[in-house]
Amino acid sequence: MKKYPYNKQKAKGKKKSLKIIGKVLYISLATISIISVGTVGVGAGVVSALTKDEKIRTKSDFDKELSGWSQTSYAYFRSEDGKQPPKPIGALISPDDRKLVKKLDEVTPYLTDAFLSVEDHEFYQHKGIVPSSLIRATWQQVSGSEVTTGGSTITQQLVKNELFTQEKSLERKALEIINALRIEKYYNKEQIFVAYMNSVYFGKGAHGKHMYGVVAAARGIFNKDVKELSLPQAAYIAGMVQRPNAYNPFRGDDNIRLGTKRMKLVLTKMLENKKISKADYDQAIKFDIKSSLAKPTDFVNPLEKYPYIITATENEAVDILMEQDKAEKNEANIKEYRDRIKKGGYKIYTTIDEQLYNALNDSIKNMNVPGKWKNGKKVKEQIGATLIDNKTGSVLAFVSGTDFKDTQLDHAFEVERQPGSAIKPLLVYGPALNDGIISPDSMIWDEPVPKGDGTMYKNANGKYKNGPVTATYALQWSLNTPAIKLIKKLGVQHAFDYLRKMDMPPHKWDGEASALGGMSKGYTVAQMTAAFAMIANSGVYNKPHLIERIEDSSGNVIYEFSKQFKEKQIFSPQATYQLTQMMREVVRAGTARVIGGQLGGYNIAGKTGTTSNYVDLWFVGFSPEVSLGVWSGYDQHYKYAHETFTKQAWARLFKAAAQTKPDLIKPGSNFNNPGGLTSGKCFECGRAVPKTDAEPGKEPAQGEGQPQGQQPPTGGTPQQGEQPNTGQTPQQPTGDQTPQQPTGGDNGQNNTQNGGGETPQ
Repeated sequence: MKKYPYNKQKAKGKKKSLKIIGKVLYISLATISIISVGTVGVGAGVVSALTKDEKIRTKSDFDKELSGWSQTSYAYFRSEDGKQPPKPIGALISPDDRKLVKKLDEVTPYLTDAFLSVEDHEFYQHKGIVPSSLIRATWQQVSGSEVTTGGSTITQQLVKNELFTQEKSLERKALEIINALRIEKYYNKEQIFVAYMNSVYFGKGAHGKHMYGVVAAARGIFNKDVKELSLPQAAYIAGMVQRPNAYNPFRGDDNIRLGTKRMKLVLTKMLENKKISKADYDQAIKFDIKSSLAKPTDFVNPLEKYPYIITATENEAVDILMEQDKAEKNEANIKEYRDRIKKGGYKIYTTIDEQLYNALNDSIKNMNVPGKWKNGKKVKEQIGATLIDNKTGSVLAFVSGTDFKDTQLDHAFEVERQPGSAIKPLLVYGPALNDGIISPDSMIWDEPVPKGDGTMYKNANGKYKNGPVTATYALQWSLNTPAIKLIKKLGVQHAFDYLRKMDMPPHKWDGEASALGGMSKGYTVAQMTAAFAMIANSGVYNKPHLIERIEDSSGNVIYEFSKQFKEKQIFSPQATYQLTQMMREVVRAGTARVIGGQLGGYNIAGKTGTTSNYVDLWFVGFSPEVSLGVWSGYDQHYKYAHETFTKQAWARLFKAAAQTKPDLIKPGSNFNNPGGLTSGKCFECGRAVPKTDAEPGKEPAQGEGQPQGQQPPTGGTPQQGEQPNTGQTPQQPTGDQTPQQPTGGDNGQNNTQNGGGETPQ
């Protein structure tokens, strides 16, 4: 018998109808079966068949899955006065922007009413599902109805958002129903509603980041707190959950048109459910959503404005949490902890003073930074600087580089460079004073000193006094051979013990040449500055830090620096006071006199450092209140960095800090004299001065020479009522260079590199 087309169509229609009826009966049977056992426990018969032996979640499982949301973490500046709330630096950068609601009263009632009206008006009556709604929605879906209504309750949507993929199948729907029923057993309605509002996705906001949860949506779409949303704004957000990308207003005018249409539907539902009045409705539907949208310019990208702060804060926070957990520091763990820091909803309170940070970095931006042409490209000299509170070790401000775009290396906290002669106060003169080996006026012979291989340690310019100089003079002009004599007397490992107490352990290959700064590895600017801050703080050392406190997403304090780290007495107050006076001579009329000449009125002590061929240049100095360390050089370790750039930068940075915080850095303030000072310690005081071939009335050749018409300072105990640096600039010699790092396995004993490059300015 011949079959005509209309018979084929009739057969197809009959087959489709049977399929639709089958699916509706299937979901109806599933729903009835699940309800019949779901409220007392799931696991038998038809339910097991429907779920394909899917794991049945306990309350403990739900607790983990419904509370493990990622949240945006934030960093904060230090409070200006200790009373006002700290100002946010910004979010730690992650692809998502998320903050959680903890209670319903944190959200405007407009938003909760909007969700209830459009998504689940029976939420407070049902036990997790509404069977009639499920069957109706299933019929609409499988029959291709032009009008569809949601069949999922808010509880089911929470399950779908957090426990399963968005795959559409009857098996997944069965799992959704089972878990919705079980969640309703374990949690009250407010807990479920709060979890739902935290789980909903809204696409990307005006700031270009993904928005999870209603707090992020309010901020990313309207730049408002979720409690401050207007009625139409709340209705727009509630309307987005079914099709976040289609209704996202930042994807074009068509999306705004569709989103506005959806918003009006939400308002209609709110009116029908008596959540708003007719007057409210009439006013809300006239609202121009487009004009109220957030703009990209409303959001400050902290990685653009404060890239180094955000990066340094992340790095220190990772170290803190890994140390707390005693986690092995490998690449995989660091990545895991960094992700945890960014998305854990932490509040990280830093020690950074916003005004000081901006002032210091602006001062460098306006400075002419030296550079070299290499391979047709100009490479800028880099700089690292840290400003530390002497009393606490808090990093108040820092400079991590001359340009973040050129290099993302952090030259303040991460990059380690050889310290040159800047190590001498920490490794040689400080320990020698502390151990009673010398006093500032002790006489030390400046002469060639033999190495283990039979060659000689030299001064930078190859000249020697071939006679006694005071310890103060030797430090003032950074003579090399007196420093070697002192470390030999101290014992290399004993001298290194002092560095270990300052959290600056030497490398296993470092030896006596380290007294001149020739070290295998080197230190960061933050480490060096904190060590000098110890000198300014009467010998009391505080670990340098830029994180004061960390709170978790619930507001619990999980880290507090003051409770984690205790201060350490490393040098005696008497030793540090005398060392400070010796280093004041460096600034007043020694290798850093250019700084003293620019900062008349402030009491500054410090030490220069230069490695061979001007690869690394340092000045670390301090006032009674703060310490400032500055390093400059090239990332590529190019030779001959600009010899005066470091000192010019130091003076500029200190001035910027003092002008910004005159109450903190006070002109004329004095270092505290503890009393009980000693002088006249004999070191090499019994040796006779040999005759020389020098012309009558002329000094013999020496390490770095001395200013004409000026005798070496005695270095004795300073008198009370010390005066600030006067800025006098007597003529000075040239020289002060330090060795490159030791090579081979000689512990530095046979290092033949004797440095060259620190010209007194």
